[in-house]
Amino acid sequence: MSSRHDSSNPFEPDALNAPEWNNPREYPESDLMRGLQLASDTVLRLATQTHAAVARGDAASAELARVSLEKQLALTTRLIDELLFDGETQHTTH
Repeated sequence: MSSRHDSSNPFEPDALNAPEWNNPREYPESDLMRGLQLASDTVLRLATQTHAAVARGDAASAELARVSLEKQLALTTRLIDELLFDGETQHTTH
């Protein structure tokens, strides 16, 4: 990953286990929408990093970015489910 990595970013994979994101129902919908926008932006950034690493043949960086992308997609999917289905049974196809 880049040395510019911001470890304080709440949407980075290391923050996925943070207690405040374990139950999105505790947040108003406007906060969830903002969170979804940030999470979506992070998905795009991680996908771009993965692509760049693969393009330059850097398997180690590509794998790290891919793992981060997978975790970020899971968070983003949970936020979408929360917004669409009020946190009820998970409806999004994986």
